[in-house]
Amino acid sequence: CLDKTLTVPAWRPGDSVRGTAVREVVGGKGNNVARALSRLGRPARPVTFLGGLVGERCATLLRDDDGLDPWLTTTVAPTRVILTVRTEGSAEQSAFFDPDPSIDPAEAEALFQRIDAALSVGGVEALTLSGSSPAPATHRLYADLIALGQAREVPVFLDTYGPALAGIEGFWPTVIQLNRREAGIYLQRPSPDESDLRLLLESWSRLGVSCVVVTDGPASALVRLLGRDYRVQPPRVEVVNPIGSGDCLLAGLTDGWLSGLGPEALIRHSFGCAVSNALVWDAGAVDPAMVATQGRAVVIEALDREFRGS
Repeated sequence: CLDKTLTVPAWRPGDSVRGTAVREVVGGKGNNVARALSRLGRPARPVTFLGGLVGERCATLLRDDDGLDPWLTTTVAPTRVILTVRTEGSAEQSAFFDPDPSIDPAEAEALFQRIDAALSVGGVEALTLSGSSPAPATHRLYADLIALGQAREVPVFLDTYGPALAGIEGFWPTVIQLNRREAGIYLQRPSPDESDLRLLLESWSRLGVSCVVVTDGPASALVRLLGRDYRVQPPRVEVVNPIGSGDCLLAGLTDGWLSGLGPEALIRHSFGCAVSNALVWDAGAVDPAMVATQGRAVVIEALDREFRGS
């Protein structure tokens, strides 16, 4: 998507409002992950669907503003615009989303083939899969890509929910990340408690997932890493923009995993990335020095490894 932020003076619905500033960046969770990985010093290439004039604008911004070299699959459906209206002098913002694009089976297959070709050549260290499925043709795409990563012995890092998460049954990635609301959708429980979540973490661990992270905004998160559970409290900060913090968490997990960090260091690095993102406006614009500073302030509590739910 094209994320367009319009800054305006104080307003009320029905007003004619003249903006004071406008900013455009390419949104989408996978693009945010790639942007954050690049800031951390790890080369990354976003793979995404883009269509129409808005899609062409996004491709230009990814290359010129972000310094990324995307692999693009062209769609008939135009890329959507997300307009965020930000009120000057306050934390108030409202986001307006275009409808999801319609991706057809041939376009989904083209994206799969592009990743298959990249993995066949070699030199790919990891595959990150981010975001919900926009159309029925893509509901099983993540499952196919996880299987592809497993066949090539490339670790796969997954951040999704809804039909895309339900569609991976039997194809388990190295890492799964989601938030408490998304976990509740998967469990069909509107408000899962810690016991529900730890059961979910344990069940995925038994299926071969090495790391599971369930976040809850600024509240404590749950992490199961290499068979052990942790409760993780991010530091309290003055939030500028929380959008993209989950994507930066996934980038931190990927970067730390590939760097061979131990459990505590990996948790601190990944949550440091998430908090660092919340301190700036543009999603994915993490600063490595701030990542380290915020990571040191993360509180990690090791939980009973013998936990068994009823």
